[in-house]
Amino acid sequence: MLDNLRNFGRSWVAKVFLGVLIIAVAGFGIPSVFLDLNANTVARVGDQNISVRDFDRVYRGQVNQFAAQTGMAPSAQQAMSFGIPNAAIARLANDASIEILARDLGLGASDAKLAELVRQDPNFSGALGLFDASEFVAVLRQSGYTETEYLNLQRRAAGREQIGSIFEGVKVPQIALDIARSYDGDQRTIEYIELNPVLFSVTEEPSEQDLQQFFEENRGRFRTVETRVVSLLPLTVDALAQGVDVTEDEVAAEYERSAGQFVAPERRTISQLILADADAAQPFVDGAESGASFASVVSETGLQTEVSSLGTLAQNQITDANLAQTAFGLEENGFAVLEGSNGFRVVWVSSIDEGGQQPLDEVRDQLEQSVATRKAQDILFDVYDAIEEARAAFQPIADVAEQYGLEIYDLELTADGAQLADIESLPQGSTQTITDAVFSASPDARVTPAISLGSNRTVFFELAEVQPARDQALDEVRDEVVAAWQELQTDMEMTRTAEDIVAAVDSGSDIFSVAAERGQIPQSSVPFSRNSAGAAIDPDLAQAAFQGGEDYANYVSTQDGDVVVFQVTEVIAATADTTSQVADALQVDFPDLIFANFVEGLRSDVGIRINEEALNRVIGLE
Repeated sequence: MLDNLRNFGRSWVAKVFLGVLIIAVAGFGIPSVFLDLNANTVARVGDQNISVRDFDRVYRGQVNQFAAQTGMAPSAQQAMSFGIPNAAIARLANDASIEILARDLGLGASDAKLAELVRQDPNFSGALGLFDASEFVAVLRQSGYTETEYLNLQRRAAGREQIGSIFEGVKVPQIALDIARSYDGDQRTIEYIELNPVLFSVTEEPSEQDLQQFFEENRGRFRTVETRVVSLLPLTVDALAQGVDVTEDEVAAEYERSAGQFVAPERRTISQLILADADAAQPFVDGAESGASFASVVSETGLQTEVSSLGTLAQNQITDANLAQTAFGLEENGFAVLEGSNGFRVVWVSSIDEGGQQPLDEVRDQLEQSVATRKAQDILFDVYDAIEEARAAFQPIADVAEQYGLEIYDLELTADGAQLADIESLPQGSTQTITDAVFSASPDARVTPAISLGSNRTVFFELAEVQPARDQALDEVRDEVVAAWQELQTDMEMTRTAEDIVAAVDSGSDIFSVAAERGQIPQSSVPFSRNSAGAAIDPDLAQAAFQGGEDYANYVSTQDGDVVVFQVTEVIAATADTTSQVADALQVDFPDLIFANFVEGLRSDVGIRINEEALNRVIGLE
């Protein structure tokens, strides 16, 4: 048989057959597989190639923009997960689709027009503000373009602009604006009943059969979560300072060293009285000159209620320099009249706190904390080493903790880390780091890794037990199951009542009468829109009210767990001059939306194929 095949292969019939086959493959198969997307082509849109060079330029620009906005330079994998390469291809594909249409329509810029545009570009101007050929070449070189590349880009951009100009001045259909204005501006007024859960509370206990059935149907609600029994030892300067002994001599020495920090400034209790004019100020001028008291002059003028207190202030706390200088120049109970750009005012100093050096006993707590913190900083690394040595020798860290007055916290820790909230020595925001480390630790490990929280803050832990998540028996959670069953029955009773009220209202009954029959208190709302219901109307209730027109009745369960029955009593339609953010945004964005959809259609028509190998090579995934 093989000999027959060889003989056939040497015949002219076989040669003709192979020739036809080669032509067919060359005509239909090879271009779509081998010839179109070579190593220098990232994608093909219609008959336009997106080169590696063009893609790399756009991709790098978008990566740099992302880094500037987020402060993070993404890796190749991160860039892919954020969709940056796809965004770059989409941008280039959109441009290519428009350029194909522009070419087919014969649009673009002539060489003369292109030259004019280049000469008018201020980026290529020299010192005299005129086009400079050397500046043109320098700018292109700095941007990574050859002259031919740049001119081709501008020619293609001109074609795209001409296509884009088709959509300039496109207006939103009036019917669309009316719908947007109606959505934003229509208002509803409702009468509603907030069902009081207390009136529907189910307190009776279920039968054993009902309880068992409820438990089986909701077993997952009563499943335990994985819990890890751990001993935590936070090692921070603040935690270590709590166990440091501070002597009286050290406190005294610290007071002597930092005495300048404990000098209290002079403070004065200041009040002022604003006067209408110079005539109103004259009695106070005369009183100050004659030595009369501020209280007596105020009493004579009948302005007691106009005096306002500025508080007890140090001089550097007063921003008005004229007021500060005057107030701190008066004796106790002295007053003076100030004239300023806003008229006259009287300044009165009712008491003076001389200030001066604070006694040691007043600042003892601050001094002890300062000394303890400094001593803790000095021994922090020695304590760290002692704990690590104890752990390496498989000794309990409790011995080291007791030696330095550190507190160990025994916890049954869950993955949400809620049990860590009460440990004050842990820095804010460290909960997730600690729980991740504890739940990553192997139960078989004799030494668990220390948890670094930065800034010389560390948490050591010992893992005593891992309690896996499990289904609990009914007897373990009987009280919880009974409470959950009662809560469900209460909700179901409220729902049944709400449905009955809606049915009664739909049949023609007045909602106020129906509410009174059931011991409920109805309320009436003010007009509200979808997005401006305010605090009085729950957002869920507001949205539900817009599901129907006048006389529409229904009920809604709010996010707070309440059930509210309502009836729409009035529909207030938006007018033509009603302000609508939705309509305004639609008018602004409509041309861009139409153009974007137009370009998407073009791209779908011409098709796009991507060279994954070249793409991965450019973005660095290979």
